[in-house]
Amino acid sequence: MTPLNNIALTLFLILSTGTGLKSSEDEIEKYSFSKACMGTTFRIVTYSPYSYRNTATIIEQAYVLAEEMNNVFSDYMADSEVGKFNRSEPNRPQAASPYLLDLLKISRKISVSTKGSFDPTCGSLSKLWRLSKRTNKLPSSEKLRTTKNACGFSNLKIDHKSAHITKLNPLTRLDFGGIAKGYTADKMLQLLKNKGLPSSSIAAGGDIVTGESPPGKDSWEVQIIPYRDKGVKPITIRVTNAAVSTSGNTEQTIKIKNQRYSHILDPTSGLGLIHNNAATVIAPSGAQSDSLATALCIGGKDTLTIINKSPQFEAMLFNKRDKLIEKIFSAGFNKFVD
Repeated sequence: MTPLNNIALTLFLILSTGTGLKSSEDEIEKYSFSKACMGTTFRIVTYSPYSYRNTATIIEQAYVLAEEMNNVFSDYMADSEVGKFNRSEPNRPQAASPYLLDLLKISRKISVSTKGSFDPTCGSLSKLWRLSKRTNKLPSSEKLRTTKNACGFSNLKIDHKSAHITKLNPLTRLDFGGIAKGYTADKMLQLLKNKGLPSSSIAAGGDIVTGESPPGKDSWEVQIIPYRDKGVKPITIRVTNAAVSTSGNTEQTIKIKNQRYSHILDPTSGLGLIHNNAATVIAPSGAQSDSLATALCIGGKDTLTIINKSPQFEAMLFNKRDKLIEKIFSAGFNKFVD
């Protein structure tokens, strides 16, 4: 998911810091850390049985992992793995890391299930839309047509056995902006759990992944404010060992020829969304919640119908028309609401 200035997604327990040194290893202490990566800030809260120094050493390993992920998935860095693939010639296999192959596998499944509302193969459309935002001019219909033809997993050959991927269309590019942060937070949390820090949470932009509940608590609290309007009350949900992602196009917009467009790209039109909405998804993993929140903004009620068919996902969708806000919840969402 792209960084969200328009969505206030707050994990209460994350925002209070614990910085004192511990006198003994058998006490549980709360520590908070933050570091910039992937165009946002990754904030970690952990309840640790270790000293501050030992805890910080483990946390630094998680941040090193995040940088490794950025070196794989960034489409802004020319020397990242994705950057090199995007510049590669068609029909020439490119070596792919386990992380890239894994995320492609996850992304393909979600793309199919959302009927293309989420599609990381639309990197050329993303590049074209970034140009439109800089120049304040819409692309020509012919340019849109040829660029959209480069989207879709049918333009990729993915060979998991040989660990290579090949573009079949010269314009095909990858853009994992709608899933990479959630996926990275998943891997960071797994590292913390493996190192003896199961009661941890990681917030990255509009994505939050949570581990075991904090000591003395039965869950983590997440407060969601889909719009900054004074009349909109925050919604507090409780989760454990789950991920929460919020996406929306309520403020990050540009105006071209009297039409407002969102920063969220619609693969169908090739342009930014023109409707005003926000979405929150609860899922077992950050990769799932991140990508589905973006898909829900694009597909709206149709995507919510798809989410409703899976018991492992819950979601809420807000549609804003002038001053009226329509709230739509999946069947089991309310069981997470405080």
